[in-house]
Formats: sequence, structure tokens, C-alpha cells
Amino acid sequence: MATIQEVAKEAKVSVGSVSRYLNGHTLRPENMSRIQLAIEKLDYTENLWAKGLKSNQSFSIGLLMNNMQSHFSSSVVATIEDVFEQEGYGTLLSGYRDDATQIERKLDFLLSRGVDGLIVFGAEESWQGIGKIKDLDIPVVSAITPLDFPNVDSILLNNRQSTCDLVQQIFNQGHQKVGFIAAPQIDYVAKERLSGIYDAFKKSDKTLDEQYIVYGDYSRNSGYQCMEQLFSLGDVTAVFVCNYNMSLGALEAIYKHELKIGADISFASYDYFEASDVFHPKLTVIKQPVAEFGQLTANRILQRIKEKTDIEGQQLVVKNEILWRDSIAKR
Repeated sequence: MATIQEVAKEAKVSVGSVSRYLNGHTLRPENMSRIQLAIEKLDYTENLWAKGLKSNQSFSIGLLMNNMQSHFSSSVVATIEDVFEQEGYGTLLSGYRDDATQIERKLDFLLSRGVDGLIVFGAEESWQGIGKIKDLDIPVVSAITPLDFPNVDSILLNNRQSTCDLVQQIFNQGHQKVGFIAAPQIDYVAKERLSGIYDAFKKSDKTLDEQYIVYGDYSRNSGYQCMEQLFSLGDVTAVFVCNYNMSLGALEAIYKHELKIGADISFASYDYFEASDVFHPKLTVIKQPVAEFGQLTANRILQRIKEKTDIEGQQLVVKNEILWRDSIAKR
């Protein structure tokens, strides 16, 4: 493995010039060109371990995830890792599998590895142990859910507004009896989406009959059972499902009853999935901007790490996209 001294000798510059180049400083163009050519010729790889000892950095960032099996979470993590790799940072990933009791232990694990920053997905401020985040002296970003701590940035999706907008569009198509399949009201995202439904009724000056809102448990089977419950009401003309897995179960129930989407019943759901383009008609969905969300999250934590300044935490909101298709018919 080539050393920084060998690179300097090959490029005919000082070791200090190579070091400044590697740390992002601007040198004379001819020197920068010679250094880059020497790095490529010698296949030089920077020793991040040694660099970290000198700068008191590990060049690693901790990611604490709730559910690494969801399509959204895995896609966001892949985007974040791509950004980190380009900037010379590694990722330490740990999951608590929707079990809040593991939070404190998982935090201690990541902090013991000397991470330079921390991204926490889906954490609720009421959870025991989460409060230790506000005392950390490293940058922290809370993704998906807000943490109202002075040192924490929260990066959110406009779930409430996008839900309201979509439901209002369903009303505008003439639907009076709309059924809703909601998630358990135990987490921030589920509450935001249900609040969006209530907002749509209020803004459309409509009265909500609570029996048209049924609650699943995020599983496909519960989506199926909830759809059957809505069918039992007898007059539902459209349905909106607040979660991807439950939408699959709802679709299964619709096809079991041999109903044609976009004709016999209108359908919309949260979370874009490729099969939604294969259905005929294509399904109306609220699409979460995975790449944009992941890039913003990664760039924000890197900015905080590099600036090394104590700034007040902010809330940043990324907008979902409504893909309006023919699965919602006009009545």
C-alpha cells in the first residue's frame, strides 16, 4: 500500500501539500493535477483510522432504525449510504425492530463506537431512554418523526397535508361514502395521516361518520379484514388505505369480491410500489420521495459534522407526491 510520502515524491510536492489536498483545500491547479495523477498511479488509499486519531473523528455515522424490512426504510438507508461513501464516511447500522425498550441499549452501542453523528428513524419523544439524545455532544438528525430537542434536526414528510389533499380530490370526484383503513394510533406517522383525513372532511364541509374508519395493525391480513368490514357497510364507493402492507390485503379482498377497481369501487393508498403501475387501471398512490428524503437527511448530518458549530435544531419537511390515476373514478 502506497504512503502519503510516496504520493508526495511522485507528484514532486511536499507531504503537507498532499495532506491539504486530501482535506479539500484548493492548491495551485498544476499541483492538484500532479497529486491526483500520483494518487491514481500509486493506487493510494487514505488511512482513515490514522486520520481519525489525528482529528478525533471516526468518520462513521450511526443509523438507528425501527424497521429495516420496510421498502421505504431500506431504500432511504441505501441512498444515505451512497452519500456517506462519496464523502468518505462509513455507516454503523443498528435496529430496534419497533421495540422502544431497546432504544437506550442501541444508542449506547452506537455511541461506544465513537460515531461522529447520529440519525434516528421513527423515534417518539415519549419513549423511555430517548431523552439522552438531548445531552449528546454530536450532531443528531431525527428522520420521519420530530424530536423537539435543541440539538436535534427533524426531517419529516408532509403526511398530513398530502393525505388531506388526496381525500379532498376523492370528494371532488363525487364520492360521498368513502372508507378508510388506518394504522394503529400509537405513532406519529399514523396520527398525522389520520389527522389528514379529518382535515379533508373539515375543509370540504362534510360530516364524518366514524364507522367508515377502520383500524388495522400494519399487516396484509388486517388490511383484508378491514376491507371486509367496510364491505359490510354496503354503500362504500371508494377506499383509501394509509399503509402499503394493508393496501395489499385490501386489494386481495376487492378481487375476491370480483369488483373492478375504477368502476365498481375506487381505490387509493399510501406508498408507491412498482406493481401499482401494472394494475389496470393504475393505482392512485401517495408516493414518498425516497431519494430526496435520504439525500437531505445525509447531507444535513454531514453539514452539522463538518461545520462543528452548535446551532439550533430545525424541522425540515419534504413533500410527498400524489400519483393520481384512473383507480379513482368520477361518480
